[in-house]
Amino acid sequence: MTKIGNFQPPLMQSYLSVTTFSILLMLFTTAAQSQDVKVAAVVTPRHIQLNEKATLELTISGRTQMKHISSPTFNFLPNFLVVPLHSETTPRLIDDKIAVTMAWVYELIPQKIGEIALSDVQFSYQGVPYFANPGKIIVGAVDTYVNNTTGGIHKVTVEVSNPKPYLNEAIVYRFRYLYTTVLPTLEPLTPSLPKFPGFLVEELPDEKGATVRVQGTTFKVQEYVRRLYPQKTGQILIQPAQLKLPIKGNPKTLKTKSVPLNVQPLPEVGKPTNFTGAVGEYNITAQVDRKKLEVRKALTLSLQITGSGNIKTVTPPRIPANSGFRIDHQNFVNTTNDNTRVYTYVLTPLNVGILQIPIIEYAFFNPNKHTYQTTKTTSIPITVLPDPNDVIGSESDFSSWILWLLLLIPIIAGVGISGYLLYRAKSKLHSGSTMPDTPMTPAAQAFSALNAINSDAPDTESTSFGEALTRNLHQYLCERQGIPYRQLNTAEVQEICTHMGVSDTILKELIDILTKCEYHRFAPVPLSADERKVLISRAEAIIHHIEET
Repeated sequence: MTKIGNFQPPLMQSYLSVTTFSILLMLFTTAAQSQDVKVAAVVTPRHIQLNEKATLELTISGRTQMKHISSPTFNFLPNFLVVPLHSETTPRLIDDKIAVTMAWVYELIPQKIGEIALSDVQFSYQGVPYFANPGKIIVGAVDTYVNNTTGGIHKVTVEVSNPKPYLNEAIVYRFRYLYTTVLPTLEPLTPSLPKFPGFLVEELPDEKGATVRVQGTTFKVQEYVRRLYPQKTGQILIQPAQLKLPIKGNPKTLKTKSVPLNVQPLPEVGKPTNFTGAVGEYNITAQVDRKKLEVRKALTLSLQITGSGNIKTVTPPRIPANSGFRIDHQNFVNTTNDNTRVYTYVLTPLNVGILQIPIIEYAFFNPNKHTYQTTKTTSIPITVLPDPNDVIGSESDFSSWILWLLLLIPIIAGVGISGYLLYRAKSKLHSGSTMPDTPMTPAAQAFSALNAINSDAPDTESTSFGEALTRNLHQYLCERQGIPYRQLNTAEVQEICTHMGVSDTILKELIDILTKCEYHRFAPVPLSADERKVLISRAEAIIHHIEET
């Protein structure tokens, strides 16, 4: 009897053998394919500045098929921002089989300074993960470069002398290039400074060859200096300055920080009326080309203003008017000194005698003391002589007027004798004696006029009284100065009193009396006899003080 089952064991054995071989073949093929896959992550360059960018290139290659390759995954935050640039696939034929290489390119933007280790990048093929590590990147400050080969340090800095200046105040801007080793290049280093909008700019000499020590390291220094004058108030941001290092194959650009300024307006409190905008510290002096000349001849007055500040904004000083001179327009004189301005004036004396070129003031704001100040010249006496041409003209007519004199002598003698006899006759009619007929001094004339005002009828209008008292005081001041009488303003009264050496107290008293008279002239109110007497007594006291001075 034959059993069918005698054939079953051999068939079963064959089936198990084939299955085992297939599984082993598949495992072997997968292992072989895994060994053919290669991945890479490359960063270039590995030493960058904070304002530069690096490139990351990722590749996977082998006898692979595109449909089984996934995009790589990684995360470099917060150290870098990553921006994808492009990707590409390159198929190749190797041993009659297709091999594929895929590449992804990214841009790395650094977010902080230091030596940064990048994390792994993960690739995936047929669900199997593959890893590659990009390594490290050194990110330097935007203002510093360290040469890995030589160890040299190169850096830039910027500073201003005052971050809170006043309007038109001078501040110094310094851009510095510091280095420990000289770059191996023949190209010159030229910084790119900002444009400085909103400033007047003066270029000062550059400084080279100095050394400084910073945090234990000695640097050589090249310095580029500008003097700035802010022309507007408020917040101003000076943009960064740059310096390109011509390093062969990999030039570097160093960049400073921006510089914020807070420009303050000039204070209104205490501002003089003659202030014209000069900021700094100044001094004014005066000199003339001669101190003795004939009347109606011209002399030259030179005013020199010297100081520290924006000398370009210095304006010509004003000479007080009514000083006995005719003043022509000023002229600016160029000088070799950048801190000096010289202005010349042509002055023509109008009267004979000793005239005074008055004190001339110049106001400025001192930012160091946070206050307004005034610098002054000293008065200059000028001796004015008569014009000799006038004398010559008189001598030319000597013969003619001498004849007239000879003809007039008898007539003059007769009139004189008659007058004398008439005077003797009238003098006998009076019991009292009279004062000799001598010229009265300005003070005597003023006292006489004041007495006349005081003796006027008490019902005289306030307007007439104020006009009379003002005219009397003005006439007295003019005669004391030897100038024809005219109405004076307050500035002219102050000028005349200053020339005579009158004290400030007496000057204030005089100005107060004139002010009250002006009030009664243009806004008359009833004025009692006692008020009139008080004003006249005050005027007499002032004249006494001036005469004593």
